[in-house]
Order: sequence, then C-alpha cells, then structure tokens
Amino acid sequence: MSVHSKKPRSAGLSVLVYDRGLHPELFTVDARRARILGGLEVSMWLLSGGGHLVAVTGGGKTVSELACFPSKTLPDRGLVERLPCKGDKQYEKSLGSHFQYYLALNEEHVTDALFDNSVTELLRLAEEQGGLVSHKKNEIGHTEYLSIVVAQLHRRAVHIEGFHLLGEARVLVRTQSIVEPAAKN
Repeated sequence: MSVHSKKPRSAGLSVLVYDRGLHPELFTVDARRARILGGLEVSMWLLSGGGHLVAVTGGGKTVSELACFPSKTLPDRGLVERLPCKGDKQYEKSLGSHFQYYLALNEEHVTDALFDNSVTELLRLAEEQGGLVSHKKNEIGHTEYLSIVVAQLHRRAVHIEGFHLLGEARVLVRTQSIVEPAAKN
C-alpha cells in the first residue's frame, strides 16, 4: 500500500528587483520608514496583506526590492528579475556600475505550533533590531499575516532582512539581501 503526500502549495510571494525606484502609491502600505545608512538612503514600506518594498538610493541611482503577491498593475520598466519565493534560492547581480545586489530566499511551511512560536520570536526580533512591523489579526485574534523588515549597515553595504509569516498558507518567507555600492576604481 502506498501513501501519497501532497506538498503544500507556495505562499505565492515573489521578489521583484528593479534598477529604479517604485512609487509607493502603487501599493496599500501598512508602515513606512526612511533612514540614512552609510551615505545611502534606505526607504522601507510594509505592504498590506504581507510583503515589503525597500529602495536603496546612492549616487543618484536606486535599486528596489519588492516582495509581493503577483499583480498586473506592477510596472515592467526597470524590472531586472522576478523570483518566486519557493524553496531556497540565491541570486546575485551587478546593477550597472553603481550597485552589487545579493539575495537569498527561503520559504518554509510550518506547523501551527511553529507558526505561533514564530509570531512571538519575530516580534521580539523586530523590537531588538528596530524593525518595521505590520501585524494583522483576524476577529478571533489569530495572525493573518506578520511582516517585518530590518535594514542595517555592515561596513559599506546595506543588509536587509524581510520576514513574512502568512497565516492561511502557514508559510514563513525570509529574504536576506545585501546592496553594496560598486567599488570605484
């Protein structure tokens, strides 16, 4: 007798990388923060329903990382890469002569107990690291989604971590990216 197990579906999030800024009016935004880190301007938005937009600007150029659910309203102009958040992925790209961009994605399907523990741990992490938080609960107090984004300067590069805990799919999506100004010769 064979037992068939069905692999859980993906959360549906994708990461889109742009070599330009995106206007936040394209999205419904739950939270926003702008900071200067090592001479780079870092703007962060958390999107309603889960996801983030982070734009790093320096030397008159911008790179944007958008973690979101697919939408036909998103522009194609300036789109460098579209990566579905399924499994584990790594991506690296030189963006002109201005930035080097690195991204690691991880999607993990979690149990109910791990989901509940992740809510607590991610809220603690956001508090400790000064992260931007968007947390929506349903009418009975269960988490529908929790999104956190943290940006820090390490040497001369901006390190960005995004965490998206999606209640319906019981999925945790983690993005870790580095935006590094290109070395000047």
